[in-house]
Amino acid sequence: MSLQVRQLVKHFDGVKAVNGVSFEVNPGECVALIGPNGAGKSTLFACIAGQHALTAGEVLWAGVRLNGLNPAQRLGHGVARTFQVAQTYEALTVLQNVQLLMQAPHGLKSYSVLDDAFKGDALALLARVGLQHLAQAEALGLPYGAKKRLELAMALAGMAGESEGERLLLLDEPAAGLAGAERAALMALIQSLAHDDSHIAVLYTEHNMDAVFGVADRVLVLIDGLIAAEGLPQDIANNELVRTRYLGQMGESTNDTQPVVTPQAERASASSTPVLTVQGLNVWYGAAQALFEVSLQLGRGELVVLQGLNGAGKSTLLQAMMGLSPRVTGLISYENKPISNWPPHQRARAGLGYVAEDRRLFVGLTVQENLRVVARGNAHDLQEKVLDMFPALKPLLQRPARQMSGGEQQMLAIARTLMTEPRCLLLDEPCEGISPVLIEGIVHALLLLRAQGMPMLVAEQNKLLADHADRVITLVAGQFTP
Repeated sequence: MSLQVRQLVKHFDGVKAVNGVSFEVNPGECVALIGPNGAGKSTLFACIAGQHALTAGEVLWAGVRLNGLNPAQRLGHGVARTFQVAQTYEALTVLQNVQLLMQAPHGLKSYSVLDDAFKGDALALLARVGLQHLAQAEALGLPYGAKKRLELAMALAGMAGESEGERLLLLDEPAAGLAGAERAALMALIQSLAHDDSHIAVLYTEHNMDAVFGVADRVLVLIDGLIAAEGLPQDIANNELVRTRYLGQMGESTNDTQPVVTPQAERASASSTPVLTVQGLNVWYGAAQALFEVSLQLGRGELVVLQGLNGAGKSTLLQAMMGLSPRVTGLISYENKPISNWPPHQRARAGLGYVAEDRRLFVGLTVQENLRVVARGNAHDLQEKVLDMFPALKPLLQRPARQMSGGEQQMLAIARTLMTEPRCLLLDEPCEGISPVLIEGIVHALLLLRAQGMPMLVAEQNKLLADHADRVITLVAGQFTP
């Protein structure tokens, strides 16, 4: 028996998010669902998992009609999901997280019961996902890659039934935010779950194409709320519509968002005088030290990409430079002024711009309101200039930020920071979790800023941006590698 999605429709106040989608996924299969930001992938996932009620259509799993069942009831039928941002019980150990999901269907009377509940089964499951050595570690302190594996173990633990029961895993961007080696290892594990157990079906969304091609048995492409293409990975890679609307440069598309490397002669002259300097920076979270004697310089017109595994300290470094870390020692200077003791708002007013990984938009405001609420100088002229850099935002000016796709929100987060007229930019993972063609648009915008002399320090794993950087530096366990 398979997952059967039949003419699924989901509308939000007249917005047709999913508009008549039909497909099947069989046990033993690993199927990828891809498509542009805003195509309806997350909505479709939420409809299958029970977070959203369907406007029309039906979802069946193993012969059971799931319409009207809540997520907990669907879990009882062997349907579990994960989320783009891993969700675990941070106060519990890794082992207790899995034990809790195994014990939940039987009820839990006291905390002491949990330590003995299904301990052998839970340890075996942790071994399956490669976390047995972290069984007694607190989930709060896990590296992000390990937290992704724990969430996967929790999904498997929460599925009802014996080992021969059919189970459906819905994985929402399982490789998001992971570096290349971590991503490859996790996707190999996910592929093995379906291929090694003919009773498990895997359906996952993903924007990292190395987590799709070479991993998925089949690929579904969702565009504008409809299945636009379906087939083997190699067939999808050669599909002209998919290349134009989604894969972009990867599919050798010639669409106008393809980034162009600005010739050195056409770039604003780079200055050898550093705009931003960090010397001997140390950062702590409580008693735990996150950065150790970090030093760097950023010159005018220089694009520097900061790489490293999750937990290496990339976000911590950017936050410390912006004045957002609670305990910091070392020196930070900006435009020849010491700013180590300045609060964040004073650094921002001085021209230091920061785009956080979580975007921090005013989700209840429209695109235009988000832009203008932070504007300095002539808001109209500034807005026109910024929108020329991000033309995809022009038709969305009156749309509330909460109704935008992840890629659209990312463009808005960068555009809003540019409305403050910064003279130096710090960006945290601007390409994470968005489609290849939108990544091209963001990289193109950053290259235009560099051509105008903007110094930028960007924490980013995406290879396309690193290929165009002036320098790539790597953090390992809070320190720069030689």
